[in-house]
Amino acid sequence: MLPTLDYKRVLLAILLVIISIALLIGIIWLIFVRDPVPGQPPPGSVVDPGGILPGTGPGGGAVVVGPGGNLTGGDDIDTGSGDADDNNINPIISDRADGSFTKANSLIDVDVKNIKVSNGGISFLNASDDKFYRMSFDGDNVIELSDEKFPFVEKATWSDNGRKVILEYPDGANIIYDFTQDKKVTLPKGAEDFSFDSDSDKIAYKFIGTSEDDNWLVVSDSNNSSARAVEPIGDQGNKVQVSWSPTNQVVALYHDPVGLTSEEVIFIGLNDENFKSLIVSGSNFKGLWSPDGKKLLYHTVLADNEYNPILWIADADGSSIGNNNFNLGLSSWVDKCVFASETKVYCAVPISLTKGSGLYPELLNDKADVFYEINLNTGISRLIAYPVLSSELDEFQVREVFLNDNMTRLYFFDNFTDQLYYIKL
Repeated sequence: MLPTLDYKRVLLAILLVIISIALLIGIIWLIFVRDPVPGQPPPGSVVDPGGILPGTGPGGGAVVVGPGGNLTGGDDIDTGSGDADDNNINPIISDRADGSFTKANSLIDVDVKNIKVSNGGISFLNASDDKFYRMSFDGDNVIELSDEKFPFVEKATWSDNGRKVILEYPDGANIIYDFTQDKKVTLPKGAEDFSFDSDSDKIAYKFIGTSEDDNWLVVSDSNNSSARAVEPIGDQGNKVQVSWSPTNQVVALYHDPVGLTSEEVIFIGLNDENFKSLIVSGSNFKGLWSPDGKKLLYHTVLADNEYNPILWIADADGSSIGNNNFNLGLSSWVDKCVFASETKVYCAVPISLTKGSGLYPELLNDKADVFYEINLNTGISRLIAYPVLSSELDEFQVREVFLNDNMTRLYFFDNFTDQLYYIKL
């Protein structure tokens, strides 16, 4: 005998089918039929990170920095009046850094490299004639530091006073040149990663020999007449950053992994001092001393930030080493930063970064930069300038940054053109 038909269950099943069909039709309409919301890109389109900056308004107020240092929120830059056609818009370019498009000024019309700002001027190697020059901050006065030519220089490391320079060549040869005495001193082959002390009288470097037992951190006077091995480095040379502190107490920073997501930074002194260490999140540590050596600005590469660099700040002097260690929220490298004081830093920050740029910056970092001012007392970062050359909105990628003596100009060496520019602060 057949069971009695349950009409309530049949009606419920029919209702569920109708609801499912209605939901399916709604989803299809939302994705494929409905017009896009005005002002939003259609699904799957790519938004160009260049051009208009978010988060900037008149006067360059504080900018909210999102995860990884990306610019977020705020009003678009006022680009001035123009026709309805976007191609005819005339952007407003400020003469000084005020948080918007800012005029970048060319300082000298030659390709320069190996720059040093010190004692009221800028020293550099002219890539055209292979001579060293010194130039005033306004670019009007340029003098030869030496009539000798220095071709094939691969890298130059300047003393703080700009009077001496260590030159490294592709064949491994190294020399110190003293411009005040026109004196040249040969350094041993195998020496690399040089750093002058704050008095410009001593140098530190890594010596890489024919075997790991020969690899040492070395300190010498600038005449190379009293070299002294300070610390064996074995096969750990890639973890040693030679960087003489302003106090002359620390000559190098050694970073070693601790677990899977952090590193321990050890401060290496001249006489086996037992300095406190600094624990940092991420990998690929590199540091930059503050003017008095009390703080260390550094970057590390974080997996949580798509293997891109993040800037941090920490105390770095004596018993306070490791205190006040916090994330500044900007994705950039310390190579693109300069201290204005113990409490203020200027940094060039890429508009966006390809995943993995922190591990392979020379291959993956091809983005333009904007400038931030960082208050180290509060940790607040403020966008101050999107540097452009003209109304064509030519972009720049910063390799190094410098300040003049009265902090009114921010100079930068551009990777795209190999030339030196500045913006007014």
